[in-house]
Amino acid sequence: FLLGVAASCAGVVAYTSHAGVLVWSITPATFGQSSFVLLPALVVYRIACAAFIFGLCASKLVSDYVLQRGAGAAGARLNHFETLDRTEVAFLDHGVWRFQGLTSWGWVLLGCYFLVAATLSLRVAAAPEAAQHEEPDGAACVASLLLGVSSAYAILITLTVTFVLIPSKHRKGLSTEGFFTPFALSQHNANLAMVVGELLCGAVPIDPWHLPFALGFGIVYLCGWHQTVRYNRTRTLMYHFLNWQHPRSLLICSLLMLTLAAFFAFAALVGQLRLRPGGAPMVLCAALAV
Repeated sequence: FLLGVAASCAGVVAYTSHAGVLVWSITPATFGQSSFVLLPALVVYRIACAAFIFGLCASKLVSDYVLQRGAGAAGARLNHFETLDRTEVAFLDHGVWRFQGLTSWGWVLLGCYFLVAATLSLRVAAAPEAAQHEEPDGAACVASLLLGVSSAYAILITLTVTFVLIPSKHRKGLSTEGFFTPFALSQHNANLAMVVGELLCGAVPIDPWHLPFALGFGIVYLCGWHQTVRYNRTRTLMYHFLNWQHPRSLLICSLLMLTLAAFFAFAALVGQLRLRPGGAPMVLCAALAV
């Protein structure tokens, strides 16, 4: 099923590119535009977001190194995962294994967007009249793609953790402490806040035809990591609803794909509404409601 979805995504990208529907025409000047904030403020916001995201990643790695130097294996972070039959297993994880969840993958993806966007904004701020800023740019097109994909996953991650994972573990009597550490709260709450800030202040468009890339990112995580490499190493699942032995596993995968597509469409719609009169307050009210 997932390979079929991946093949369909590749087919859609190939067809839309050949037909001229999927056009890579974003210019650096787009990253210097805003409906109601000055360019310097936009630059500072994007730099701050990138620094916060990658600073958090660095602090996770550094804290692990310091703990291990002082306490050996006991200094690694204790985490709780579930087997296929939902038995809880405690693991000591450290280093790159601190980034094994989709939450962390989405966090790094969002950081990549802010890093590229901040660089482009600085280029525009340094030479606002430069003619090359009005020409399509590869980095600008990649940043637009990253914004759409990371926005969809920020919504998915925040709502899934809040309304699915935490309640499910609580009902089963399993530990939920890992969801309430400063790191975890940042990754599945601050991520959406930063996306809302970008959508409100910036003017970078989200192309609906980038949806196949969002689905492809999820398939790479699921098939290339969670169900294969990670499971073979740990015999546990990060997310219990991704259990392929569940009698409704195909339905669950289908609903996940449809939900992700809906969130991507929502992010693209927000990108259109924010540019209209009264659009920004509507976006802010919707975000506060969520």
